[in-house]
Amino acid sequence: MAKNWGFCGPSYTAQSPNVDDEDAMNCYCERSESTGAKVPIALLGTPGRKVFAQFPESSIPFDFTVNGRTFFAASQLYEVDASGNVTVRGSLGAAPTRPTMITANETQLVILNNGDLFVLTLATNAFIVVNMGQFNGPINQIGFDDGYIIATLQDSHTFQVSNLEDATTWSGLDIATLSLFPDNIVSLLCDHREAWFYSGKKTAVYYNAGAGFPPFIPVQGAFLEDGAAATFATVQLDNSAFWLAQDERGFLTAKRASGYAGERVSTHAIESEWQSFATTADAIGWTYQENGHPFWVILFPTVSKSWAYDVSTGFWHRRGFWNARNGTYIADRAMCHTFNFGKHLVGDWASGTVYDLSSKYFDDFGNVIRGYRRTPTISDENKFVQYPSIEFDIDAGLAPIPPILDGDGQPRPAQLMLRWSNDGGRTWSNTYSLSVGAGGEYSHRVIKRMLGRARKRIWEVSWTDPIPWRFADAYLELVPED
Repeated sequence: MAKNWGFCGPSYTAQSPNVDDEDAMNCYCERSESTGAKVPIALLGTPGRKVFAQFPESSIPFDFTVNGRTFFAASQLYEVDASGNVTVRGSLGAAPTRPTMITANETQLVILNNGDLFVLTLATNAFIVVNMGQFNGPINQIGFDDGYIIATLQDSHTFQVSNLEDATTWSGLDIATLSLFPDNIVSLLCDHREAWFYSGKKTAVYYNAGAGFPPFIPVQGAFLEDGAAATFATVQLDNSAFWLAQDERGFLTAKRASGYAGERVSTHAIESEWQSFATTADAIGWTYQENGHPFWVILFPTVSKSWAYDVSTGFWHRRGFWNARNGTYIADRAMCHTFNFGKHLVGDWASGTVYDLSSKYFDDFGNVIRGYRRTPTISDENKFVQYPSIEFDIDAGLAPIPPILDGDGQPRPAQLMLRWSNDGGRTWSNTYSLSVGAGGEYSHRVIKRMLGRARKRIWEVSWTDPIPWRFADAYLELVPED
């Protein structure tokens, strides 16, 4: 009997499926922090969501919370309250052609849409359009640092700084051109009272020196020999900066700041997949933390795929929205996140909907969440191995909510679907449905017997029923042949 053989694990689909064809869709790993735990790693289903608020928009690209108030931006600026009631605070001119951005100083909310700036005075809700004649062109990104709003200009290596605590006024003296690299600024992140400016090849870090025009100057020695591959994938998480990196030698590794250096957190498997995408410069990153797991979720809009990195384990997994009509995945339906009212609120890239994201929900706003785990390849030096049985150690006996009815209209137990491949994931067996027990059958065993033999085998289990899917392990009975 084999246990702890890698059933609970991350996504790692190597260039050759003969080497490794592991995958984890809509599920992630949790390391046991107790020495008395039955298993070192468990496998948990990703959270579901329900509708929180609805706007007349085609997407909700950005959100922001300040002083307990939560705002969403698309063609208009919206504010929502704890009950999901919506108030329009001002027009942003037109539907965004690229992600909007929102930041704030002590008294103002600052919104960037289609290169133009807008300001909402938080005390009075007065909304104005900033005079863009104060800039030498449209704005690319904005950030807040030490009372100032920093704006990078599109297609340039120039940034401009607002007056202190006043995002409506931008002096022509407070403009700086980065001399540390010749390339245009690709991405901006304000973190730890510093401004990180990423080109496509290098990164320079500035700080507020308290004097000069502008007051931000380079941090001595804070220079990275790689830049950013995507403007809007750069994020803050776990008290650090994360970004999709590139330099003169290549692109699309995921990195985390370690001091003033980049520490690679991606794997060869996902780097190979990302680098096969036709377009990645439009990648969008968002972050959240639930149950002690800090997640960086990356949306690749052109190919409609989503990946997630869990800082607590260092593992990657996929996220996807299941289209039951045609049996395919598209990207996870979130592209931004804010936390308020005790809720994780995420904006949809495919509609004007804001969702409450939570592990207490077991469907995607009424749609099934289809998760699956594809295991490491089981092989004994390419010799035949017999498989008398496989058993899944799972939280059994949990009744689906809402109930699922069988063909006779009666509630049926939740089911796990099992199949396997003997040729590295190129072809698959039939799919077998395994009951995980009716409600209250907590001791129910989820087991399949008489599984034949193979020289190498990959197992795959999938699920769609609305219960909390939690796996401790899978126990595989195998008998090597001489």
